[in-house]
Amino acid sequence: MSAIFKREFRSYFHTFIGELFIGLNILIFGFFFVQYNLLGLSTNVNGALYNTAFIGLVFMIPLLCMRSFSEERRQKTDQLIMTAPVTVGGIVMGKFLAIAAVFSIPTAVILILPPLMGRFGEVPYLWNYADILDYWLYGLMLIAICIFISSLTDNQIISVVVSVVLILACNLLGDLFDSIPVAWLSDLLNATINFSGRLMTIYLGNFDLTSIVYFISVTALFLFLTTQVIQKRRFTVSRANLSVTAYSTAMIAVCIAVVVVLNLVALQIPDDYREVDLTANRIYTIGDDSKRIASEITDDITLYFLAQESDDAMQTKDTTVEKILKSYVNAGSHIRLEYIDPIVNAKFYQRYTDTDPGYSGVIVVDDTNGRSKAVAYADMYQSEIDYQTYQEKTTGYDMEGQITSALQYVTLSEDSLVQAYRTSGHGELPISPAFTKILDNDNIHMEDLELLTAESIPEDAELLIIESPNTDFTPSEADLVIDYISKGGNLLVSATTETQGGAELTNFKKILDWYGVSLSDGLVLDYTPGNYYATFNTPSYLLPDLSSDDPVTSSLRSVGLKTVFLPECLAIEVKATDGITVTPLLTTSEGSYLSTDPDQKNAQSFNVGVKAERTLDSGMSTMILYSCGYLFTDEVDNLIAGMNSRLFDNSIDALVTLSTDFVTIPAKPMDSFLTIPMTVANFITVIGFIFIAAVIVIIAGIAVWAVRRKK
Repeated sequence: MSAIFKREFRSYFHTFIGELFIGLNILIFGFFFVQYNLLGLSTNVNGALYNTAFIGLVFMIPLLCMRSFSEERRQKTDQLIMTAPVTVGGIVMGKFLAIAAVFSIPTAVILILPPLMGRFGEVPYLWNYADILDYWLYGLMLIAICIFISSLTDNQIISVVVSVVLILACNLLGDLFDSIPVAWLSDLLNATINFSGRLMTIYLGNFDLTSIVYFISVTALFLFLTTQVIQKRRFTVSRANLSVTAYSTAMIAVCIAVVVVLNLVALQIPDDYREVDLTANRIYTIGDDSKRIASEITDDITLYFLAQESDDAMQTKDTTVEKILKSYVNAGSHIRLEYIDPIVNAKFYQRYTDTDPGYSGVIVVDDTNGRSKAVAYADMYQSEIDYQTYQEKTTGYDMEGQITSALQYVTLSEDSLVQAYRTSGHGELPISPAFTKILDNDNIHMEDLELLTAESIPEDAELLIIESPNTDFTPSEADLVIDYISKGGNLLVSATTETQGGAELTNFKKILDWYGVSLSDGLVLDYTPGNYYATFNTPSYLLPDLSSDDPVTSSLRSVGLKTVFLPECLAIEVKATDGITVTPLLTTSEGSYLSTDPDQKNAQSFNVGVKAERTLDSGMSTMILYSCGYLFTDEVDNLIAGMNSRLFDNSIDALVTLSTDFVTIPAKPMDSFLTIPMTVANFITVIGFIFIAAVIVIIAGIAVWAVRRKK
């Protein structure tokens, strides 16, 4: 077998097929790597690998394998191998391993990319290398299939065409199988003829061991089939050979049956034993806090999943949501899952809510006290608009946060809920949906409060939010707020840099002055690398340092978050005042200066986020102030992979107190992002395109040289 391997491996480079395959493989992968990782800033090579496997290998593998048997059969050189003192299995394995070795060369190049990306961000290495393993096993399976097709014909063109058609069919028919109404037939076809479905499981970060079983078993099956084809050609027809033929046919049937049964059985293994969540943020599993909450619930809880238990051609449930719900059922003995077909029971949701949660939405019901909460399907995902394609794309998952919050909500008493108010009437920015969702997850009920018509801040207010006013408060409105905080009320404030008509916010500043802080007149500018958003090349788009002295920001640092994004900030100035403690939360670098100081004579570090605490005769009043008007908006939050929303969540937790051990689960970003300075990104992109161009030149040169040599 080793002699066959060496002969075949060398032959691929003597005829330039090996160089051509390696060059094309790197070329196609490099194109997708530039798109997804260098330009898209993804920390995972899954997008580049999936597209290379789904688009590139479909055509490249058949071209690589077309001569394995068909060319030798056409030239009659296969007789030399057939008469060699080596088993048929050795012949097949030698050729297979030679082609696998050629395929492994560009795959090995991909292995070095995750550590290189790790220099520019938090890279999920386990997920990356599982993707590469999946890609490699998928390629080996295609090699085994194409070798089998090549053994059936002496025409290389027919071998390539049949191989491509077969692989394309197995890649594209998966969606059709899911829509088959007969469950056993759908399961059978998915277990045997669904290549892309196996690739997709690891592409999404949910490592399914059945994919490994499938790739290995199908590879072994086609190598066995190839051996049987060669076996029949090696022996002449005789009475004795008839028994060999019968034996081979029986063995083929048995092996096919074993592979089918093996994959069907593998699919029946419970998800907890066959699936591994490889995502950096574990978006497919619930954490220890959620498991503890579920296990401690003593009320009878029903999770109504608005979907059919078995999909049909009309609707397909979200299996990720289903897996999360089953995790809660496994964690809590008093929690059960019930499927409600929203097509048959279209009005079911109206028993608990006025708004339709949508297909795959969830309604959490406490059957003991009758409380309920609906979780809309759309709220379980974070998304943004891709302005290159103008399509909405998923950026994160909030399934665990939504369900855990709902479980706590339905089991809480009414007096355990928190009431918050948001001032209105001063051109305040609205609370963006992602941040409203955080309040809902914290079981905080927020209402708008028109201070101009209010006699006082309501007594049940545990928090007052002032979100970037751009017109001033009246003196009486400012007095209402000061009266509220002087009695121990808490504030969350963000300050805008824009005011209508350039008016001074004199009365608004009186509220800040009560806490011993004020705002500068000019914007903070910071050109220090790593402390501003280099993509926009704007020094006022700050990436400040997180303080390690307060839980609001230190908890972000403890989970690996480096910064948040504050476009256009004012400097927060602190006055020395007795009874007031001001803790910096967000600070700029020492090389920062104000836009009102064009000569940069007073470069220093500025506070752009603080927590101010004032001691009262009884208790304390706390204000968290951020000097950026757009800090808590979805558009800004999406640019920093949800870090701003985490800061908002921590700020809320620091200002309100629940009467129970309430746990908030933040949304989990689908993927982290590389932080590549613009100059480095441009350099890497240029190098990438130069590398791709070099590969094209090499391939073209080899092709021209080969044509001339034949002439």
